[in-house]
Amino acid sequence: MFWTWRMPKATLGVALATLIAVTAVYAGRPLELIPPSGTILPMGPVAFHATREIAAVRLDILPAVAVTHHTSGKTITLKPNDPLRPGATYTVEIEAVDTTGERIRRSFALRVAPLADSLWVYVKLDAPRHRVEVYRGDTLVRTMIASGGRPGFETPEGVFRIQNRGYHFFSQKYQEGAYYWVRIFGNYLFHSVPVDIEGNIIEEEARRLGCPASHGCVRLSFPDAKWFYDNVPDGTLVVIDRT
Repeated sequence: MFWTWRMPKATLGVALATLIAVTAVYAGRPLELIPPSGTILPMGPVAFHATREIAAVRLDILPAVAVTHHTSGKTITLKPNDPLRPGATYTVEIEAVDTTGERIRRSFALRVAPLADSLWVYVKLDAPRHRVEVYRGDTLVRTMIASGGRPGFETPEGVFRIQNRGYHFFSQKYQEGAYYWVRIFGNYLFHSVPVDIEGNIIEEEARRLGCPASHGCVRLSFPDAKWFYDNVPDGTLVVIDRT
């Protein structure tokens, strides 16, 4: 006599659910793109996250503005070459292909933070000549040649708020001082080109203005450092870009 065993319905349901779950894990999630939440800053960067590793990307932005983008794993990072208009909305269309060949095309609306008439500072250290730009909303107020950190002493990249300021300092460690310092954070400052212990400009260092030259601070000419000291208040937004 042969006995035929039949799986109970409840057990069969659990087994089927498990099989479906395992199949889904191996199949992977559908390719999708997730935009950043909230508003973005005028100089980005803006990261879109994918559910799968991305192999290729085509990207368009309207109103038209020059941007660069790169892909790393599941992240697509967009970066404007010049500041976006505060308060404006841009439409970004992304066509992406994952490593399996699946293709997706999505449009996203990105709203730039409405800085209105507020002053903010953009430090561009990835250009042939370093510079600092001060904006009021989307209007350029002043452009200044600058020097960020040299190799091994790179100026940190990111978004900061100006903290405080002072007239003069001198570093015994580096045997250099400066005037009109304004603190970005920690020991990182905006300040004049270096001076010696007697307050005289160190000409060799002054001639390097525009090139990577400092120990991490952002150097400005004496007139620009004084203008910055006098006109850019504590709490001002600072965006530092060096990549």
